[in-house]
Amino acid sequence: MFMITPIVISCFISTVVLAINTSIAWRHRQERSGYYFSLFTASLAFWGVMVTLGYAAKPLSLKIFFAVLDAWGYRTAEAFLLLFALCFAGYEHIAEKKWMKAIAVLHVLSHALLASTNQWHGLIWKDFIPQANNVVLFVHGPAFALTVITGYSHALICMTLFVIASFRGSNIIKRQARLLITAFLIHIFLNVAYNIDLFDVPGVDWTSSTSAFTNVFVLWALSGQKLLDINPIARNKLINNLSDGMIALDLKNRIIDINRSAAEVLGNTEDALLGKNWKRFFPRLTSELRKREKEVKFELNIDDQRYYDALLSPVHDEWPKGQIGRMIILRDITERKQTELRLLQLHKAVEQSPVSVLITNLQGNIEYVNPHFTKLTGYGLGEVIGKNPRIIQSGDTSPETYDEMWKTIRSGKVWRGEVWNKKKNGDPYCEVEIIAPVIDNDGTIVNYIAIKEDVTAQKESEVKLREAYDKLEEQMSEIQALQSDLREQAIRDPLTKLHNRHYLKETLHRELSRAMREQYPVSFLLLDIDHFKHVNDTYGHAAGDFVLRDLADHLAEFTRTGDIVCRYGGEEFLVAFPNTKEQDAFLIADRLRASVQESTIYVDRHVISITVSAGISEFPTHGQYEALILESADKALYHAKYNGRNQVVLWSKIKAPF
Repeated sequence: MFMITPIVISCFISTVVLAINTSIAWRHRQERSGYYFSLFTASLAFWGVMVTLGYAAKPLSLKIFFAVLDAWGYRTAEAFLLLFALCFAGYEHIAEKKWMKAIAVLHVLSHALLASTNQWHGLIWKDFIPQANNVVLFVHGPAFALTVITGYSHALICMTLFVIASFRGSNIIKRQARLLITAFLIHIFLNVAYNIDLFDVPGVDWTSSTSAFTNVFVLWALSGQKLLDINPIARNKLINNLSDGMIALDLKNRIIDINRSAAEVLGNTEDALLGKNWKRFFPRLTSELRKREKEVKFELNIDDQRYYDALLSPVHDEWPKGQIGRMIILRDITERKQTELRLLQLHKAVEQSPVSVLITNLQGNIEYVNPHFTKLTGYGLGEVIGKNPRIIQSGDTSPETYDEMWKTIRSGKVWRGEVWNKKKNGDPYCEVEIIAPVIDNDGTIVNYIAIKEDVTAQKESEVKLREAYDKLEEQMSEIQALQSDLREQAIRDPLTKLHNRHYLKETLHRELSRAMREQYPVSFLLLDIDHFKHVNDTYGHAAGDFVLRDLADHLAEFTRTGDIVCRYGGEEFLVAFPNTKEQDAFLIADRLRASVQESTIYVDRHVISITVSAGISEFPTHGQYEALILESADKALYHAKYNGRNQVVLWSKIKAPF
């Protein structure tokens, strides 16, 4: 029933190489591109087995049977290859479109069903002529030309995608793409040789019998060049989700690429801005644009409302060698400028204040005094900087008062009191003082600040004294509020008012160390808004911002005081539940998910409904390091989104298959 021939041995070797490729690719099936590539190699391996059995089979009916099965395997491999090529070139969003998958299914069914029903119509093979060495010539029917045309068209599309990846990827991505292109060129050459009988061996498909040589290049890409280990990142996801604006200019200062953030700065869409000259928007920057070979930093002011730090850098390429354009990166610094303005205003207010302002280090040595202090006391600035305020003590204030003052401010509290001091000439004067600690973001006292008003002339007037207290307290509140605002700006997301990744970085290590020391679990919830891009595209970014704030309100409602809630990036949020097992975190997360699903959001005249997907991991069960535990939560989130969205997935439930 079967005969071993040299062609059978060659096909068997090719199939073994395909099986090795499949084994390597299957380890990376969690990634979208790895998933499609592993299915592609598995389909090719199935095709190789069927081809080998077809050449080995002796009865004609059995050869035809295996030929039909190899048609199913080959066409399925073509479909998965196209989906992989789209992902490899950075077009994952196209690969995941329903219409693209429908085209892939139609491609497989149309060709494979033609082969399966050939016995009734003879459109693929109209005759079967035995040749030497147990080879049968399958005489092509009228529809075979259609399969050739569609096959070569498919190969051309995949080759084009690999070429695109080779031009815009990193060096290792370029090497991967070139190996894949080489394999395809050899594959296409052998297929053409079979179709035109170039080697005058009728019935022998050189594509299958010599594919071991072709697949060595694929094996090289998988093992030697880390194909699927180092995968290209889709440009739209990486660039368009950046908060910083990015603009690519050619040497004529025309916009050749721009992301969404930069387009919003310029007040238009990306497509509308492509090809426009940068000088149209900022004619005052002509001098900066002339400096082609230099990196230039400057500041942009948009309508006196928004401020941006801009970096203009030359872009070079190896071929053709030299500068090919420039890149502009825009970072919104409006809040920083506003804070700087408030600080400047406060500094001027302190400098011009009719009360004395004094700042000391932790040892009490003077680091700053305002002009009113020197005017009041008669001391020059050089006479007091670095000295202790004891130089102005009159001796009329009790030591207990100073002891109470130091005890209060060292504990982080504000001290208020009345002190008698003396000027340089020895004249006594009475001051109402408010002394407060200056605390940094870590809660550490770094300085002491004193605001003091001379109330000697108003000593008898309790009304004026109360007004002085109120005024001093107001100024102190302003200083403390500004300090609090500055710290909050550093650790809060300005849109949702949740903590940001900077805060997460500050607190996560400390929280995990405490959990390890006290031996309690910490569960991590990584949550993502389903189809958020659709909300932005349909209702606008203002609506998208409203949706993000609404979800932040849900998170605040469903979390406890001790939980760490952060905006992780874009539409992703992270919640750390200290002393909480993953099952308890799951219950909280699922109630949150259900609440979000049932709620509606009204923006202008639109009613918006959203769902969320979430992944949960537990420390230290799923990883004893920050990166590992966050990666586990991220994989669980990916599983939730991949399997239909609007669900919460525990990493412990899915980690075994991976």
